[in-house]
Amino acid sequence: MEYRKLGRTGLKVSALCLGTMTFRWTSTEAESLQVLDAAWDAGINFIDTADVYSRWAEGNPGGVAEEIIGKWLKGKPRDEIVIATKVRGRSGTAPTARG
Repeated sequence: MEYRKLGRTGLKVSALCLGTMTFRWTSTEAESLQVLDAAWDAGINFIDTADVYSRWAEGNPGGVAEEIIGKWLKGKPRDEIVIATKVRGRSGTAPTARG
């Protein structure tokens, strides 16, 4: 896997970033954990998520990808994994749930 410096942060991230938008929406938790394992085994250390993912799917409150990632992170070298997220999407119905 090729790694790149992330801006001026000093972090080195894999050239490929794993998006987790489909976790427990169009993929099961077990499948999602398999995807995370396969990505890690391939050298991917950069994971993209957002608590608004899958919120638009009926019956899905959002934040489920983060729950799966949290389970997966147990026992992993946390200092070697970079998790990216969003800062603007609507995460609820309250006036303060955006931005």
